[in-house]
Amino acid sequence: MPETRDWFLKHRQQFRERSTRTPVGNGFYTTVGRLVPIAQVLDAVPRVVRVQFG
Repeated sequence: MPETRDWFLKHRQQFRERSTRTPVGNGFYTTVGRLVPIAQVLDAVPRVVRVQFG
């Protein structure tokens, strides 16, 4: 995970920021993240592996 985080922080401006809202009681909270293609992470960070469940 640290290797992936380091890579992401160096490249985060390349990825679109998106947000979503989650209802909580009478209000909501907003989560903000970036859209990162998994293929790009797999190519860039050597020890990352993809595991598919189900």
